[in-house]
Formats: sequence, C-alpha cells, structure tokens
Amino acid sequence: MSTSAVAVSEPRLERALSLSSCITITTGAVIGVGLFTTGSAAAVSMGTSAIIATVIAFLMVLWPSLLYGEMGAALPLAGGTYAFAKRAISYPVGIFCSWNYTVAQIGIAGAEALAFANYFGCLLNFLGYTSPVNEKVLASGLIVLFVLINYFGIKAAGKFQNAFMFFFWGMSTIWFFNVLKDVDFANFMPLFAGIPHEVTSMAQLIVAVWWCFAGFETVVGMGSEIEFPQITIPRALIISPFIVYGVNALFYWFLIGITPLDMVSDVSGATAPFASAMNAAGIVGLPAIILCLGITFGGDFSTMNPCITGPSRYMYTMSKDGCFPKVLGKLHPKYKSPYVAVLTIGVIALFLIWSGSIAIIAAMCAFSQMICYMIGFLSYIFLYKKEPGLSCPWVAPLGTVGAVVNLIVYGVVMVLAVDWSALPYNLVLCAACLAYYFFEVRNRPMPETAKELEASELVLKAPDAEEMASLNKEYRCWKWGAVIVFVVASGAFALGTLL
Repeated sequence: MSTSAVAVSEPRLERALSLSSCITITTGAVIGVGLFTTGSAAAVSMGTSAIIATVIAFLMVLWPSLLYGEMGAALPLAGGTYAFAKRAISYPVGIFCSWNYTVAQIGIAGAEALAFANYFGCLLNFLGYTSPVNEKVLASGLIVLFVLINYFGIKAAGKFQNAFMFFFWGMSTIWFFNVLKDVDFANFMPLFAGIPHEVTSMAQLIVAVWWCFAGFETVVGMGSEIEFPQITIPRALIISPFIVYGVNALFYWFLIGITPLDMVSDVSGATAPFASAMNAAGIVGLPAIILCLGITFGGDFSTMNPCITGPSRYMYTMSKDGCFPKVLGKLHPKYKSPYVAVLTIGVIALFLIWSGSIAIIAAMCAFSQMICYMIGFLSYIFLYKKEPGLSCPWVAPLGTVGAVVNLIVYGVVMVLAVDWSALPYNLVLCAACLAYYFFEVRNRPMPETAKELEASELVLKAPDAEEMASLNKEYRCWKWGAVIVFVVASGAFALGTLL
C-alpha cells in the first residue's frame, strides 16, 4: 500500500494546536501543585539564595527544551520520546520509554486530582464552609471531567488549556498585587547566605526546585496534532522555559517576602507553605481565597489536562505500531481523538485512586521521568547517525554537546531525586516492560501500514505568506511576554537583595 493510499484510508489525528495552545500545554504541565508544595518549601528554606537554585533549574531545562524542539520539528509525531527512541535507538527502547512515561503521567494526574481535592477543601474553609464530599470522590470527578474534555478532541483540550492557564496567570497577578504591601524586604538576606554547606544538601534543594520545571517536553507527545509543527514546536519550547522560570521565581519571591524570619523553619516544613506563610504573616481573607482559586481551577486544572492528553497519545501510537491492542488505536470519527486510549487512561487513574495505589505510582514518577529524559538525549545523539537524510527544519545550538552534558546531569539528578522507597516498584515496572516486549512484542513485526501512516504524517504543509505573518505575530507577542516576566522576576530578586 502506498503512502498516499494510507493517508486517505486511515483516520488521522487532527493538526489543530496553535503556538498559544502548545505554550499553555507545556507551561501548564510544568506549573502544577508542586510549585506550591515541595518547590516552595525548598525555596523558603534558602531565602534569597532560592534564585540561584531557580536559575540552575532553569538552565537544566533550557538546553534540553531546545534539543526536544529540534527533534519535535524533525519528527512531529504522536508519542514524543517514544517516536524518537524507536527510530533513533531501537523499538524495545521506545517501548521501555513509553511505559515509564505513561506511568509517570498517570501518577501525576492522580496526585494532582487528590491535591485538587485538598486545595478545594482549603478554599471552602476560607469561604466558611466544609466540604461534605470525600476527597477520592472529588479526585475521581476531576479525572472524569478531563477524560470528557479529551474525548471531544484536541481542539477542545487546547481551548480549555488556554482558559485554565490564563485564569491561573490572572489570579496570580491579582494575588501578587494584593500581597505586595505585605512583603518585608528585611526577609531578603545576602544572595549566598542561604546556600547549605553540604554539597548534597544543596543538590537536593536544586532538585526540589527543578521538579517544578519537569514536563518541559510535554507538547512533543502531541506532534501529530500541532499546526505547522516544524515552526511551532521549536518556538513553543524556546519560550516556555522562560515563562516557567518567571512564574516560579515570582512566587518564590513573594513567599520569601511575606514569611517572617522566625517562621521560616515552620513554613518550610509545612505541607502547604503558602497557606502557612500567609497565616504567619496575618494575611487572611481575600488573598487566601484568590490564591486557592488560582491553584485549584488554574494551576491544578492546567496540569491535569496534559496528563490525560499526553499518555493517551503514547498509548495510541503504540497500538498503531502493533504492541498494544488494536482497539487503543481507534480515533473518534467526529472529534479525531484517540478516545479509547483516553478512556483507558481515565479508568487506570480511577482504579489507582480508589485502590490507594496512587501514592506509590506518584512516588515512582521521578525515576520514570528521568529514564524518559535520558532516553530522549540518547535519541538525539543517535537520530542523525541512524537517519542521516532526515530533514531538520530547526537546529538546537551545540546539540550533540548538549545531549551528552544533559545525559550526565540528568543521570546525577535521577540518583538524587529517586524515592528509594519506590525504587523496588520502579524496578518491577522495568522488568515487566522488558518481559512484555520479549514475550509479547518481539516476534511481532511493526505493521507496514503503521510505517506508511507515520511517513505520511511527516509530509508537512508549509505556511503561506499570510499564515507565516500570523505565526510570526503570535510568536512576537509570546516572546515579549516571556521576556517581561523573566526580567521582572529576576529584577524582583535583585531589588530584594539590594534593599
């Protein structure tokens, strides 16, 4: 069967995501509840030195983002790192990566759903009410909501994602202005005063802050659904790290500024550092309500959406490649969504929440996600050696050097970030994945139709003059927005240090 015949006969994912949607998906996947828990706890314990950890974490994702931007432009396919690894390294490595990615994302989705239930309860408390609904019921309702959103296709998911992120940014801005008067510049110590003497302690704090940048590559997993991906993907992954840095740094600055010095240890040990800091500073009422609204219906929602969208695309692609049941590769005839895969992700997440297993899966996330990143860097190193004729619309600076450097850095981070109590479960998952490949997939060749469909998806339309002008205008707006938030956040810390 020819490529053109496959293109006509096979249903295909719809290219509908704009640059704006790609940026909100990427930043939303990154800016979740972690910013208001582990990341903030590390930041407040370091004081002004938190900006050093934040800059290091930013640099740890900037170069990798560019590497993923190049691979995403060259291979804009559903499945992201799985699609890269199966071509650059080997099919089993791609499967190994996909299993780990899917587990990590489902774990994050379940954890975010439970975190939503907690913050929603806090919001009701601030409003003078008590939630009569069990947290598992609330978390399950959230999973069902996002399964429904993704069932109706990538257009709906993209529009909702834009709404969630802009709501979060809007509520955050209102909160910043509300508590600006409560910032005490005496809380900002000399720049290097908060750095621990032990190297391992500093490394662990950096890892805690870096975790609030993880997920920077999310959008490449939806490569088959992005408009003009050869242009859009690199631009989204150039801009997103700067926005994430700016948002994280601004929240850290305000947290440090409102936390009384004699309450730092209490706030850094709290499960909700921002709520603890506001209580310690006597900030109650409207600011607390605004922050909880932003976290629950903005930050949390914007993370949940990609956690359903991303793994369902991996599952869909693996089904097309013949290593998962065919039913998971079905597309909705109207909405062009991999609806069976979406429903499957939802069912798994609900099972994990109600069985109590979600805590274990969430603890496995760091190790699983690090494996995926390291496989991604290896894919970059081997991709052009294996496919020297591959078209490369955009090139990352010093790409091979960056891949080698980050392979080493992320290997170290994996050791520092791993939850040792969850490591046995990670090893069982890896063993199960290898067993699945050797006993179920190894002797089953990838269908030729899958190869031809993939080849047809790499035949990309070039934008005409009007479309290119629109793309450039949208990019300029986002670029200047990213520059402004980056400069404001950096300037805030500089001001805090000088005053």
